[in-house]
Amino acid sequence: MNLKSLRYLVAVADQRHFGKAAQLCNVTQPTLSTQLKKLEDYLGVELIERRQHEAVPTAVGSEIIALARVILCATDQIRTMANTNHHVN
Repeated sequence: MNLKSLRYLVAVADQRHFGKAAQLCNVTQPTLSTQLKKLEDYLGVELIERRQHEAVPTAVGSEIIALARVILCATDQIRTMANTNHHVN
């Protein structure tokens, strides 16, 4: 599990489409799909239900996406804090 995979997961949840999420993340659709499949395999659960024209979070996927949003927000805050206080003691 890594931050990139969590970002991809959130993008798919927001866009409800693998291709649109891949564009948003500046990666190819196969790259995004592969990373999400690896995340699902690692966690042992299906996070996104793949329908013909739509990608829909599963019940557990929705819960994990909510936590992923918290994690990504916190990492953005850490990055911002580090950038504004970049001096070393």
